[in-house]
Amino acid sequence: MEPQVGGSSLGSWSSIPAGLPNPNIDSTTHQSLASHFHLLPLIDNLAEAVENGTRDQHSDALVAELTSHFERCQQLLNSISGTISSKSATVEGQKRKVDECQQLLNQRRDLISQYKNCVEDLIKSDTKKL
Repeated sequence: MEPQVGGSSLGSWSSIPAGLPNPNIDSTTHQSLASHFHLLPLIDNLAEAVENGTRDQHSDALVAELTSHFERCQQLLNSISGTISSKSATVEGQKRKVDECQQLLNQRRDLISQYKNCVEDLIKSDTKKL
């Protein structure tokens, strides 16, 4: 679905809140949304209007449409950035948890080994007494 000059075929763009990342949007959806932002036709039409040298409602509408599309692009980029940041933070948090669990596991292994050695030493000392 292509954006239309002077009209608006926004589709699912309007569902992205201004300035707020949407964690429910996955990378496929981001790619799909990004493919809708073909600004070149709007820029070409605006360039033609400027070359004609007259400022009228049509050129004002083109500027408003282009501004609106740029704002939506910014919202999309903010959403993508927020998603990447949250996933990165999640991955870093999981790495820390894995490291902590590994340390605890190693401590438990050491304690079990020490306990085993103590029990073996006790058994040896008891058998020597007999």
